[in-house]
Amino acid sequence: MQWILNIIIQKRNLLLFLFLLGIGIVFSSYRSSYHQSKLQRFGIIISGGIFKSINNSKSYLSLTESNQSLLAENSTLHQELLQYKQAENLISESTNPELNNYLVRSATVVKNSYAKARNIIIIDKGTSDGILKDMSVVGPNGIIGIIKQTSAHFSSVISILYQDFSINAKIQGKGAFGSLSWEGYDPTRMVLSDVSIINTIAVGDTIETGGMSAYFPKGIPIGTIIDLETPTSGGYYNIEVALLNNLTDLKHVYIIENKKRSEFIDLQKKSEDGTR
Repeated sequence: MQWILNIIIQKRNLLLFLFLLGIGIVFSSYRSSYHQSKLQRFGIIISGGIFKSINNSKSYLSLTESNQSLLAENSTLHQELLQYKQAENLISESTNPELNNYLVRSATVVKNSYAKARNIIIIDKGTSDGILKDMSVVGPNGIIGIIKQTSAHFSSVISILYQDFSINAKIQGKGAFGSLSWEGYDPTRMVLSDVSIINTIAVGDTIETGGMSAYFPKGIPIGTIIDLETPTSGGYYNIEVALLNNLTDLKHVYIIENKKRSEFIDLQKKSEDGTR
């Protein structure tokens, strides 16, 4: 115990400096959005490096399981590729020009939170890999989130398990649109709201992205309806959705770049300004 006190006494000036520096950084982050942004970026770099090392160790220990998962996913992708090539012989490329509007990149998850009210994921790709803020992120079975902030080699992702974050969604094959959000409890469940009872829907229906935003392409799977309530007073359904992706066990994700996003945002802004 005495040697600890001796060290504290010997290093008291350094410890006092570090303490005051920490207080200064905290106050700066609260009072200045510029400093807050810089601190968040620095946090991404530090936490990204640390959790990448941890993730690499875990990946090595579970190498067999990871390889099996990747092999299964690759098999599915190869099958879809064969189906696409067969379809390519039947239809011209011009019938679906939207295929050329998106660029897809892969990344590895190095940190994943799912038990908080507002969950953030960190991936091992950043600006040096062409990743930019507001790009959409998907997994093998559906959507994951939106790029929030980037450094050179890492990016943070706002998970769909994030309160106050909603996604435009629709019921597959029925044209019924709504807003998908997370209530902050079960990481495998979300709620679809604003779907009018004039639409005929049922338990088991598939929920997918609606395509009415610049984030996610239209038609990406999200989940299936597992509970459906019709209010006695009319209005809108109460819909519970089971997610297709297991967001508690993410290893690999895909970042989607919408090449026409800036054009969409500019037009949307001009339209909003014109109505004022």
